[in-house]
Amino acid sequence: MADSTDGNGRGSAKRSPAGIGCAIGGGLWRALAVPAIVLAHLLGFAAESEAVGGVSNSKINVLSADTVAKGHIELEPYFSAEFIDDRHSSKRYGGGLRVTPGVLDFLEAGVSVNYLNVEDANLIQAKNDFGDIHAGMKLRFIDEAEGNPFSLAYVAGVIFPVGDGSEWVVEPAGLVLTKNFTDRFSLDMDFIAGLVEGGSWSLVTDMGLGYYVTPWLQAVVEGAYAFESVQGGGDASIINVTGGFTADVAEWLTIIVGVTPDLYVKNEDRMVVLTAAFTFAF
Repeated sequence: MADSTDGNGRGSAKRSPAGIGCAIGGGLWRALAVPAIVLAHLLGFAAESEAVGGVSNSKINVLSADTVAKGHIELEPYFSAEFIDDRHSSKRYGGGLRVTPGVLDFLEAGVSVNYLNVEDANLIQAKNDFGDIHAGMKLRFIDEAEGNPFSLAYVAGVIFPVGDGSEWVVEPAGLVLTKNFTDRFSLDMDFIAGLVEGGSWSLVTDMGLGYYVTPWLQAVVEGAYAFESVQGGGDASIINVTGGFTADVAEWLTIIVGVTPDLYVKNEDRMVVLTAAFTFAF
C-alpha cells in the first residue's frame, strides 16, 4: 500500500504565477534566507506519492481546492527519502516531476512522473527502478473568492504501474475542501477513494493547517489516514503526521519541505518520510 504522505506537489496558498505576493527582485534575498534550512532536510530525498498525482496543492501533502490559473503551468521537481523500520533497516530514495497546466479558470489536469526509485536494504547493494506515473485532474465547483464560505473541488486520477511490483490504481472520486480563515491562516482537507488492481480498494484522507509567520513563509502541520482493503483479509492502514514549511521565495518559485513519521501502522512497515519540492509557476 502506498504511503499516504506521498504526493505531487507541495506549495503555498494559491499556486499561480501571482503567488503569495513578492516581486521577483524582492524574492532574491528570500532565496538566500532558506537554503540553510532546506539543506538540513535535503540529504538524500526521493519521490513521494500522494493520493492523486499530477495536481497542485498549497501545503505539503494535502491537496487544496485551488487550481492553476488558465493559460499558466506549474513545473515541480520533487524528492523524498523513506527510512523504513524493518529488519533490514531499508531505505528508499527517488525523485519525480509534476507538470500541471491550467485548462480553465476552474479546471487543471496534470501528470507526475517518478523518474527515480532506488531501494537500499543493506547500504551496499541498491535496487534501481523507474517509478510509477500518476495522472490526475481537479475541478473546482465552489469558490470561496465568490463569497462562498469555502472552496470545494472534485479530483480523480489514475496510477500507471511502471516499477517492479506496482499495481494499477484508479481513483474515480475525491473531494477537496479549502477554507481561508484569514490572509495568514488556512485549512485544507481531502477525501479520496481508489480501486486497486486485484480487487482491493483504498481510502486516503488528509487534513492540513497552514499559518504564514511572515508574508512568504508558511508553517504547516498535517495529519493523514490511509486504508487498503485486501481480498482474503490482511487489510492495511496507516496514520501519520507531517510538519514542515513552504517558502514563497519569488513569484515564480515556492520551496516545500516536510517530515512525515508514521504514528500507527497495521500490516505495513513503520517509516519516516522526508520530502522536498520546488514549484516553478509560469
